[in-house]
Amino acid sequence: MPYKKIICATDGSPTAEHAQRVAAAIAKASRAQLILVHGCSHAAQGEAVVQKAKEQLKAEGVTASTEVHEGDPVEILVEIADRKDAGLIVLGSRGLSRTKRFFQGSVSHGVAHHAPCDVLIVRARPFTYNPPSPSYKSIAVATDGSPTADRAARKGLDLARKLGASATLVFVGHPSTGDPVLRDTLDAAGEGMDAKLRVVGGDAADRIVEVAEAERADLIVVGNKGMTGASRFLLGSVPRKVLEHAHCDVLVARTITQVSTEIEKGEGGIVSVDGQKVAVYRNDDGELIAISAKCTHMGCTVGWNSADKTWDCPCHGSRYTPTGEVLNGPATKPLVKTSL
Repeated sequence: MPYKKIICATDGSPTAEHAQRVAAAIAKASRAQLILVHGCSHAAQGEAVVQKAKEQLKAEGVTASTEVHEGDPVEILVEIADRKDAGLIVLGSRGLSRTKRFFQGSVSHGVAHHAPCDVLIVRARPFTYNPPSPSYKSIAVATDGSPTADRAARKGLDLARKLGASATLVFVGHPSTGDPVLRDTLDAAGEGMDAKLRVVGGDAADRIVEVAEAERADLIVVGNKGMTGASRFLLGSVPRKVLEHAHCDVLVARTITQVSTEIEKGEGGIVSVDGQKVAVYRNDDGELIAISAKCTHMGCTVGWNSADKTWDCPCHGSRYTPTGEVLNGPATKPLVKTSL
């Protein structure tokens, strides 16, 4: 699931500069468009900040466009991500705030709560921190086996594959449940994907952070709890606690809906249209085919099975072709055609 458009917040601070390099590395791996955004009280000052950031990235071989807006940084980032149909926002945990300085718990957490897309929070590093590469080397991916967490896990594994990073899949719960869940998650990621599997007991957020530290992960991928309204995050207690306590970067993955630009040829995904969930499949010609995400049996929301290329109902096992025809019951009617 590569990103097509990435928004990166910048303010000229050391943390923001590292966030820019991380965003650029992901943009390179995904062949994504990178947009540098600065929200401020004086546009003239903001222009200088984004131009400096643009030149820094250009020196590293990355081209980026820029946007400067006066106003609240959270509202600006969320609005631009929604308007641009971006798949990811990258920002530092420290830097500019809604007045003059960003601080953890303000802009970064505000964006994590309200963004219509995935959010990557880049931690502040020591002032002398200057890694040879901004790309991640070890990624910890959390899942609980639910359809929503499974989507976040697949995204984390796909990112690890694209960046050439090692991956650790983490399940918090009983081994009798966790072992098959992790094996199924890894199998669904496709042939050639390898990951260390860890099943641990205890508080979910605490154990996720502990496993990440034990594996020396520089990124944790965790799904948000769900969505409320057409494009609002409802950040669950586990991802919120992980954000607060993790010592490494954290990617909060949107786990129910995605943006249509993320969907590649031969793949499907659930997209939110006017607050309604729509199952979207992009065929080999690049055409988007939209159908209702409600299973025609009992109305549960179907999910995309990337391994078998089918729409699967998690409630009673009905399966559909990418274009909505019934493969297996109990459903007897195809998914209803709709539009985007």
